[in-house]
Amino acid sequence: MSVRPDSAVMSSPESSDLADRLARVERELKELRTRVAALERLVGAGELHPADSTTVEKKVRYDWQT
Repeated sequence: MSVRPDSAVMSSPESSDLADRLARVERELKELRTRVAALERLVGAGELHPADSTTVEKKVRYDWQT
């Protein structure tokens, strides 16, 4: 069953409530993405911890030797 914008289903109070909830969730998701991006910039996400960097180097050397 497809729902078209002009159908009676879309104009019901239940679908209106659902649309409002969906819009609110989309706004919250956008805000969360913005906050995560700001936190990543703050803590320097994307950089490897020195211990992780050492582990990666060892793995690469091992893989290359085999």
